[in-house]
Parts: sequence; C-alpha cells; structure tokens
Amino acid sequence: MKKILMMAVALMMAVAVNAQSEQGKMALGGNFNVGLDHGYNNVGLGAKYSYNFIDHLRGEASFDYFFPKEHISQWGLNVNLHYVFDINEKHGIYPLAGFAYLHQHTSFSIMGIDVTANTGHAGFNLGGGYEYRFSEHFKAGFEGKLQCLFHDGDGGCRGVLSFGAAYIF
Repeated sequence: MKKILMMAVALMMAVAVNAQSEQGKMALGGNFNVGLDHGYNNVGLGAKYSYNFIDHLRGEASFDYFFPKEHISQWGLNVNLHYVFDINEKHGIYPLAGFAYLHQHTSFSIMGIDVTANTGHAGFNLGGGYEYRFSEHFKAGFEGKLQCLFHDGDGGCRGVLSFGAAYIF
C-alpha cells in the first residue's frame, strides 16, 4: 500500500511540476495536414499560435490551407482549447474542443465556360493530440480531430490529421 501511495504522489508531482504547460507560455508553429473526407483526401500546410491561460489549459488559433485537388481548394480557421496532461517533462497529451470554419473554392471549365463557386461552413472540432518537447523552447507532435461542419440544415464531419512543430516562448 505504501508503494502505491508513493507512486501516486510521484505521478501527481510529475504532472504538476512541468514548466511546459505553465500559465503565460506561448508557442508559434507550423504543421502538415491531411484532410480525410469519404474518399476525398487532401493535404495542406498550416500555421498556429497558442497561449496558456492557466496551467495546463491553453487556447490555440490556427490557419490551414489545403492544396487544390480535383478543382477544389480549401482553407480553414480553427480556435480550440487544449487541456494538457503532462506525462513527464518531455511528453504531453491533450483532448481538444473548439470552433471551425472551412472555406471551399471550386473552379472548372465546361465547354470553354469557366465555372467557379465559393462556399463557407462553420462547425466544431473534437479530438486530441500528443506532443514531445525536445527542449524548453521546441516541441513537435501530432493531432487528430473530427471537424463537423453545418451545411444548409444538415451537416457532415471529416477527419483532419496534423503533424507539426512549434517554438515555445
């Protein structure tokens, strides 16, 4: 019993002591994204900024651009909250929830006539991620989220996988 209690105390101290999830810490980074949507998969790049409001709770804003595929290009804005569980000084995992906006541009030609359409949809994100901290100022990780968007009375969800790195300051 004494060993279990000591291990529990050590685990709580490891989670509570980590300086990477402290209030006031910020990070700026980039990521590679893969959008997964019922047979239509696309890739893109993104930029992100995060700020720790309190220990372990951070907000993140990101912009993602998905390269054109089959006459369709997309860009998205996301604002998410992460609650970081520090496994130890180097590793952290987090659930995420937030808001999403996805803009889609479609353009093609039919018998010499150019046709374009732009649509935008708001929704929400649910997911989680893992980060590895190489040092006090550099981390990398991956994230998976379900991005559910509302379309004219109905909705649809797609998966987005991100792999990225960030500078912590």
